[in-house]
Amino acid sequence: MKAPVQFLDLAYTYRALAPELDAATGRVLASGWYIGGPEVEAFEQQFAEAVGARYCVGVGNGLDALTLVLRAWEIGPGDDVIVPGHTFIATWLAVTAVGANLVPIDPSSDGFNVDVTTIEPALTERTRAIVPVHLYGAAVDMEPVARLARARGIKLLEDAAQAHLASGFGHPVGALGDASAWSFYPGKNLGAYGDGGAVTTNDRDLANSIRALRSYGSQVKYQHELLGVNSRLDPIQAAILGVKLKYLKAWNARRREIAQRYNESLNQLGWLKTPTLDPGSVWHLYVVEVR
Repeated sequence: MKAPVQFLDLAYTYRALAPELDAATGRVLASGWYIGGPEVEAFEQQFAEAVGARYCVGVGNGLDALTLVLRAWEIGPGDDVIVPGHTFIATWLAVTAVGANLVPIDPSSDGFNVDVTTIEPALTERTRAIVPVHLYGAAVDMEPVARLARARGIKLLEDAAQAHLASGFGHPVGALGDASAWSFYPGKNLGAYGDGGAVTTNDRDLANSIRALRSYGSQVKYQHELLGVNSRLDPIQAAILGVKLKYLKAWNARRREIAQRYNESLNQLGWLKTPTLDPGSVWHLYVVEVR
């Protein structure tokens, strides 16, 4: 009997990078600094540079990244937020967490991302934010969405949880939104060995608000200015992510090679539709359609 093929071997990256990862985690444990500190700050700077943003704020997970941005923008009851009808549930949960109204729109007929032509008809006088999702590692065509959002004074939050270092339509993911939310869940292209997330933005005030909200509403110890939460990126996870970030471009390139091999073989099946080989996709998942 042939051995089953694992969908994902999460321990592979540890085996491949064990000496570096052991050194990084040992460095944190020996430092005695287990909340925030230099490891988190170093990774925030590295990740901001990698995605082309001025600021990165590490948080506890991808759902919190989305929710805290909406909270910082004071979006809540009575406000409409446009979301994809086809996405992971965290996109929707973030909107419901702040009490806003979900306005779902359909995916494109030739892919899984939102059909950007359906956004404008879904706008109302109560629309405060649009949350496009770069699903499965493929980028949404953000230019028309950004033009529409800025013309109407609507906030644009990119859900980039599955699209680390992806690009498309001439732009890297995260370049055109007011903020981007990222997840470092272990199964992601850039995954921690536990939960983790981040917000990237070019807006200094927003970055400062997220820093306060993630830590009990405080930027100075025992001075609590906002109704915050406890959602901080762990220093051990930050150190692990800093090691893995160095290899992410190569890993993404390998995923593209594998996707191309899948397409070359599976395109011969008449009952199965393979995904478009988008050169900017980072292939978080390879998703097919069947009749």
